[in-house]
Amino acid sequence: MYLDRNEMLMVLNALPDPVFVLTESGLYVGLFGNADPRFYHDGHDLVGRSIQDVLPESITGLVMEHIRLALEKNGLVKVEYPLAEALIEGHAARPGPKGMLWFEGHVQPFPHRVNGERTVIWVARNITRRKMLEQELLDASQADPLTHTANRRQLLEALQSHFVEYQRYGHPLSLIMFDLDRFKRLNDRFGHLAGDQVLCHVCELCRHMIRETDLLARFGGEEFILVLPSTAAPQAFQMAERLREAIAERVPPQMDAGMDVTVSLGVSELQPHDRHYEQLIKRADEALYQAKGEGRNKTVLLQPE
Repeated sequence: MYLDRNEMLMVLNALPDPVFVLTESGLYVGLFGNADPRFYHDGHDLVGRSIQDVLPESITGLVMEHIRLALEKNGLVKVEYPLAEALIEGHAARPGPKGMLWFEGHVQPFPHRVNGERTVIWVARNITRRKMLEQELLDASQADPLTHTANRRQLLEALQSHFVEYQRYGHPLSLIMFDLDRFKRLNDRFGHLAGDQVLCHVCELCRHMIRETDLLARFGGEEFILVLPSTAAPQAFQMAERLREAIAERVPPQMDAGMDVTVSLGVSELQPHDRHYEQLIKRADEALYQAKGEGRNKTVLLQPE
């Protein structure tokens, strides 16, 4: 005994993910599946409409490309894409999950033509939770757990990327290296927990003063690096001085007035003859130790002759 047509439709509509039937011109000609409002929006009103009329241009191009790929390959293709209900024409106020969602599309050619057009089956699976977990793992692998700044791994990856960009386009890149003066004395007097709080306080001050394109990273211990893209040495020096003054003026709340918190800073800019970003770090490190040797709470700019 076989399922009849009505029973087959019941099976299709019981599927947990929406199943779209799309023509090669981008027309919605069918929709099946159980649109659980916890994960999906009801899209039955899309049937009879074109994706060009309801989706943003960036998503339209992606959908059309993967319809074409599936038809050319005559087999399954997969694609991941973000989409929010507010971006779908007429769906802004629909019941369902809010904000940007991530989907995994499984696109398979359909063996029959519809309205004379080749057609695909597009199964859209909500993978937002998985993408969130992936991002959390990525953030954890690239962040310092104490100060929530970038860790050394993310710093070196960013410097390598900026170095390649500098070689290609010549965009300036400067670096500030700084560490807390007499940090061991601070730890001995107030304890390591208070020392950790001071590090977090300093990083929070820095975050409020830098640009979104800048990168603050913990290089090790009480030593930090600030990467300044599209910034020449004189401007980087001015930024370093503003940071130094702000940190010296704002005593952390867990410290008493008898314990100053200051930093020494070294500044350097990437040079045309540099063969690796490590040379930029080396000059900034030399400038930092020169600042310490000249009395601390000081900024030194070191450029090669």
